[in-house]
Amino acid sequence: QLDNVVNDEVLELVKKEIIRTLDLEEYKIKDTIINDLLENGRQSLSKYEKYILPDIYEASINEIHGNLIKSLKKYFEQQWEVKYGSSNQWFILFLKEYKDGVNYDSVLKRTAEYGNKYLKDCPILSIVLQLLFEGIDDTCMDETNVFNDLWCTITNNGLKSIANFSDNKKRSVLFQALREYYRPKLFKLLEKSQVKDKDNLYELALDNVVEYGWLQGLQAVRKRIIPIFFETLIENIPVSGDTSGKPVQPEVEAAIAVTEQSCVIGQDTQISWKFSGIEKPRVTWLFNGQPLPTNDRFQVTETDDGTSTLSIRQAGFVDQGDYIARATNAFGKVEAQTILSIACIKPVINADL
Repeated sequence: QLDNVVNDEVLELVKKEIIRTLDLEEYKIKDTIINDLLENGRQSLSKYEKYILPDIYEASINEIHGNLIKSLKKYFEQQWEVKYGSSNQWFILFLKEYKDGVNYDSVLKRTAEYGNKYLKDCPILSIVLQLLFEGIDDTCMDETNVFNDLWCTITNNGLKSIANFSDNKKRSVLFQALREYYRPKLFKLLEKSQVKDKDNLYELALDNVVEYGWLQGLQAVRKRIIPIFFETLIENIPVSGDTSGKPVQPEVEAAIAVTEQSCVIGQDTQISWKFSGIEKPRVTWLFNGQPLPTNDRFQVTETDDGTSTLSIRQAGFVDQGDYIARATNAFGKVEAQTILSIACIKPVINADL
């Protein structure tokens, strides 16, 4: 409790810093402006330009390392710990671990700039996702809508939707964050469906939904719920959006990701791989482990469905070897390999010789 008091005092001190920075001490509107800034970030200051001295306004709204943005970053960083971490020690430890990472300041700055805009209905989950996936930038937030697609996918389908998430430590953190997202929604749904919390059923259901998503997770506890209540439960699942079943990380649209291919020397040939993901993957090609430059003989074309095709003109013996198509998006990467061999033209025997 003492820590909470100290932390609350820090938040109040930051508020006073902002008031001094904007020179608002003597104005009644200061509370309105401060509350808006702490809810919606620095961008909301544009609504109050006429209430602030021009020089102060210009510096506050534009400076990358100005006093206002510094104070807002300090406020939101403290809020992460006080408001979201007070009952989640794992979240505090997670923040400390990532504090020195390259992505931490970017996420904090984004929050200071836009406030709660990207925190959705579960700030802990949003912060964890933004910190775990370093490829998430401002473009992913607005222009491409990738973050929203990620959110819909993982809050519908659970942890299994990130199939290649092999880092156990990160997976554990994301599991905890998803518990924070699903818990209030699931428990409310279970109560509404008249399902009793017998023999720790609620927690068991929560773990399954976190791991496998709404539908598959609830199916795992179906035998412990009265059928009529289970029907009500399934009918009221709060699906958050449609991502058309696309995976979060890039995936190879093929049964196996290694193939063998051959062509006759001197002929043109093509190697194609198709990839999918909630953000269209960027594909780069490698030959025997080295980046493959494009020139008159090597051309790469891509289609909207995620297919990348490498065209090789007049293939020679120097072109045989391992070709890797590496697909990358904000959430990971995957590779597909083609082993190309070059065959000689079979000699034709002329019987009239």
